Amino acid sequence: MSRYRRRGRISGREGAAAAVVAGLVLAAAAHASTPGTGGVLAADIPTGGAYSLHTWAVALLTATHLPLTACNVAAVTGWENAEGGNWGNSAAANPLNTTLPEPGSHAINAAGVQAYPSWPVGFTATVATLNNGDYPGILAALRAGDNAGAVSGAVGASPWGTGDFSASC
Repeated sequence: MSRYRRRGRISGREGAAAAVVAGLVLAAAAHASTPGTGGVLAADIPTGGAYSLHTWAVALLTATHLPLTACNVAAVTGWENAEGGNWGNSAAANPLNTTLPEPGSHAINAAGVQAYPSWPVGFTATVATLNNGDYPGILAALRAGDNAGAVSGAVGASPWGTGDFSASC
């Protein structure tokens, strides 16, 4: 009598199902780690309390896994200046003046620009907006990471609503 119980073999159907599940898990993990694809996890959202234009730009690029280059930081800070959110108007925790409602937010103007109750909520809304499918040109320019003017042009050509702004590196 054997001390070990012999395990049954996996059937072809069970093996195929396991392979599909493994493939989906690997695809989701790869998507979550691809820069600028929206694969941002809650752990990636900064929880800091006080930001400057520069530190917020760095935090946004880091949270979205986009290249942290001088050109990208210049582009995002130029965009922040053009929008005026948080520091230039009452769109709290919303430097790029996104309009995506989140729990606890409220509109500050007729366009629906939101004021958020905290930086993490504002980051969540900004990242979700950037990755909603309407801004592939902005994300592509940020992924390249080497031309602040290209980011500015992509923002101006997008439905974000910022218009033209100057950014260079």
